[in-house]
Amino acid sequence: MTITRPHQYSISGVRTVGLATVAMMAYLCLATTDAMAGDGFYLGIGVGGLFLEDSDTRAHPSETYPSPLDSTTTHDRGAAFSGVVGYHFVEGLRIEGELSYRRASFDEITLREPGSLAELLPPELRQDPAILEGLKGTHPAEGNLSSVSLMVNIYYDIDLASGLKPYVGGGIGLSRVSMKASADGTQTTDDDDTVFAYQFGAGLGYEVGTWSGRPVIVSLDFRHHATADPTLTGSVTGTPFDIGVGGNYLGVGLRVGL
Repeated sequence: MTITRPHQYSISGVRTVGLATVAMMAYLCLATTDAMAGDGFYLGIGVGGLFLEDSDTRAHPSETYPSPLDSTTTHDRGAAFSGVVGYHFVEGLRIEGELSYRRASFDEITLREPGSLAELLPPELRQDPAILEGLKGTHPAEGNLSSVSLMVNIYYDIDLASGLKPYVGGGIGLSRVSMKASADGTQTTDDDDTVFAYQFGAGLGYEVGTWSGRPVIVSLDFRHHATADPTLTGSVTGTPFDIGVGGNYLGVGLRVGL
């Protein structure tokens, strides 16, 4: 008579199933860990060139200057710097807080109406129509326009699975705009104003490696940044005026996961 051992096969089957289960769980854990690699907080910095758009300037009318200052200022190429703290979600969405500084010097100013700038003339010439007409036109400009902005941005990364990560997005916030200007050595403006700001942009990131298991990404970034028109006050007569602020940024960035 042959004695069979049914439990031997049963125990072997359980071991096989158990090993397969453990292997599957390990695979799922590794896959989840890999998927979560880009998830979490990050720090970033950026630096680049600033290309401000022409700034239209219009003073508020008054009894003294019924035809107030009306001009357009062009700018030299400037510079911008930024730092961010953000959180990246698995789905490709990330949200960040950004602190940035932008500055560009004036190039030329085109006067359509000199307005309160007539105060720079000797008293006997301020009401001379021919002299005032001669002030109109394009002149070299002295000074600069700068801003410190605090923004909340939302971006969406597109993972191309080759290290390349293009992205699009934008943000809103506040910007403290400062202007310093002078003419023939006389200060004409030194004032600032805090206004609403917004930006939108896109870029191309590339994952160059990891730091403590977190991704390190370098990027080429484009932004269009603009604000509501700040209201500033002229130094010569105390006349308030509005100036347009907006322009483009092109630079490089670095993001490091925490």
